[in-house]
Amino acid sequence: MNIKHIKNAFGFAFAAIFFVGCTDVESINDVDLNQTIKTDEYYAALRKWKETPGLPQVFVWFDNWTGTSPTGENSLRGLPDSVTIVSNWGGHPKFELTSERKADMEYVQKVKGTKVVVTLFSQNIGDDLPDKEIYHEAGTSSDPEKVRPAIKAYAEDIYKACLECGYDGYDWDYEPGGGMGVGPLWSNKVQRTIFVEELSYWFGHGAMDPNRDRGDRPMPEKRLLFLIDGEVGIRTGMDKEWLSYYVDYFVLQAYGGMADYRMTGVLRDMDDWIQQGIITPDEIVRRTIATENFESYANTGGGFLGMSNYVYKNTYTVNGKPYEIDQLIGGCGLYRVGFDYAQGKGDYDGSPEYYFLRQGITNIYRNFYDRMNAANEE
Repeated sequence: MNIKHIKNAFGFAFAAIFFVGCTDVESINDVDLNQTIKTDEYYAALRKWKETPGLPQVFVWFDNWTGTSPTGENSLRGLPDSVTIVSNWGGHPKFELTSERKADMEYVQKVKGTKVVVTLFSQNIGDDLPDKEIYHEAGTSSDPEKVRPAIKAYAEDIYKACLECGYDGYDWDYEPGGGMGVGPLWSNKVQRTIFVEELSYWFGHGAMDPNRDRGDRPMPEKRLLFLIDGEVGIRTGMDKEWLSYYVDYFVLQAYGGMADYRMTGVLRDMDDWIQQGIITPDEIVRRTIATENFESYANTGGGFLGMSNYVYKNTYTVNGKPYEIDQLIGGCGLYRVGFDYAQGKGDYDGSPEYYFLRQGITNIYRNFYDRMNAANEE
């Protein structure tokens, strides 16, 4: 079956649910956010589609957020419906949302099924949260027994703050080699290793595991996402001791264009867990999201469209044996997505807003379903 120009806001989602065996889908994005009439059935299908196993993610860092109107570059509701994860990145308080921002966030979560996470640098114990005496007990120490209580409290408090505010997860912006600070959660290997472990009891794949030894930590109330961005696979990288297999998504700041060495770097950071059979190279690629910087590349799109088409092909060595990888990237995204809102480049798929983002959405989901269909035909 050949479907041309599916006229609804998430076309590929519709195709995935109702036309799984179809190919050659040419148009999968919002046609006109202001004029398209969307039914309850449409939104129910959209939410269901976003739960598709293995679905690539479309991730954006959102700043300049006001939430005061249903459309526009200042509203989460104005984003294309196919966006799956939005991170609150701007300079406003992260846990003191205005009523307008709160309503905007709740709408995209409940109606569109979009996950909203918060990005924090968290380079010092207690950053972005109300001060507590226990946060100061660790200092710059590298003694695990001394620093763990403070880090343990901070990780749990981040979870509680996310839960209270209504976020769907936490994105740790980890950039120790970027000249942005030398806080101990970035610069101290012992502290950052314990931080990732403590976060994993509250966020990510291991948080809700009933068989995991949690010590005296209570079970989380609900599953929240765990993302790490920044120096993943480059510079300092993720330490091999980190329990990084619990992380949901590794978000690469692949500014200027995605390249194989970036993906290989993530595998290198995770190599100990690969060799132990805890996680496969394919799964790591599926958890990796490549992003472009639209503060710098909004006019040209930079390497974003290439990211949306990126497939990692390589031979990796696992326990002395070759392991062939041929895997579509786990997602694509944009830093400062608002710069793509009013491009003035003309329409893409009937709508002028988010010119490059919509093309990237088209690419990554077309690739996903083309590869799925090809695998089913084998």
